Amino acid sequence: MPNSLDNQVNRPQATLSMKLNFPDLCQQHAITPRGIISIGAYDGKTLKRLNLPNTVKILVIDANQSAVERLQENFADRPNTQVVQAAIANHNDTVTLHLTSLQSSSSILPWKQYSEIYPNIKEIQQLTLSSRTLDTLLEELNLSPSDFNILILDIQGSELLALEGATQLLNTLDAIYTNVYYQELFKGGALAEQVDQFLTDYQFQRVAEETPYHPAWGEAFYVRQTVRTEDGLLPVQPLSPTSQLLQETQQELETLQLQYQETLGTLEQTQDQLQQQAENLAELESQRDQILAELEQSQTQQEQLQTQLQQTQTDLKQSQTQLQQTQLQQTQKESDQSRSELHEVREELELTQFQLDEVQVELEQYVAKFHQQKEEITKLQTELEQTKTQLTQVQPQPELTVSTKSKSDNAAIVKLLAKVLAETLED
Repeated sequence: MPNSLDNQVNRPQATLSMKLNFPDLCQQHAITPRGIISIGAYDGKTLKRLNLPNTVKILVIDANQSAVERLQENFADRPNTQVVQAAIANHNDTVTLHLTSLQSSSSILPWKQYSEIYPNIKEIQQLTLSSRTLDTLLEELNLSPSDFNILILDIQGSELLALEGATQLLNTLDAIYTNVYYQELFKGGALAEQVDQFLTDYQFQRVAEETPYHPAWGEAFYVRQTVRTEDGLLPVQPLSPTSQLLQETQQELETLQLQYQETLGTLEQTQDQLQQQAENLAELESQRDQILAELEQSQTQQEQLQTQLQQTQTDLKQSQTQLQQTQLQQTQKESDQSRSELHEVREELELTQFQLDEVQVELEQYVAKFHQQKEEITKLQTELEQTKTQLTQVQPQPELTVSTKSKSDNAAIVKLLAKVLAETLED
């Protein structure tokens, strides 16, 4: 576990609760809070942790508008608390508010060594605001300084400026709880010795201080060295050595108690963190188990899908094989049938060719015969012409004889022509 002091060294101010035991300090010095002015309260949580009675009058002041809005919300349940926006200084004029990335570190003074201690905090904006002294602000608010006996200051280096503008209020205060500085963290900011010297003139003495976060700054509790009685202000009697030793011992015990409480708080915070981490780990383990279960389920589904895919591929191959076989058988059958038909066609063609050849031979025979008969007819026609010619040249014979011979020759010729014609038609 890291050293708690190392963690405290670079923690910015105004974000932590007061380390001095405010109630015990008030009790030790017989101070009863009846009115408190808190300047630079940021969110007011530190003030609320004091558990002050509702009868205590409280004036809360902050220069940052967003802080004022938070304060108004946080103190809405306390009717005796007034929240005011104002930039407190030692004059009634204007000031520049240096807003930072950590709003509680904003100041009306520019940074000096503060940026070296807290380099992660950056200035993000500058606002020009009207400034007021505490005495002027109380007058404007129609508030009496005598209504307040405790002043709390947490305004990043400008605490002495606020005190210088509260000369009337200082005469009515019993205690001042303020931040003090041992190095110049802000330009123009007063150191603790300067604050001591100023408050000495108003009969205040530093009775307790603490530097819990960084050696350059801390907290101090000032008490007026006179007490109020019916007869007026009386000086406080100095403590005897025994009482002084008892007070110092008491302070040491309180410091040890605070350290113990801080350690206990750190331990509780660590336990809470460990518990939160354990819960986060359990949740992560639950998520891991769920993811593993989903992964196993996905793997099972993937295996099932892969099995189905393999089965589908096997079925597809079988179907392809069957289809190929069927197609092959069909093709073979069709091929055989085509071969058979082709063979039959071929046989028919061969038969037809044979018949054609026979027809061709017969046709050639008929043609030869036709030519022969044609020659015979031509010969007969020639003979007929010769016969006609001879008949014309021969002297006329008796009519009966000539006629009978002519008719006999003509009949023979007609029979021959009829015979040739009949054979030709048959062919």
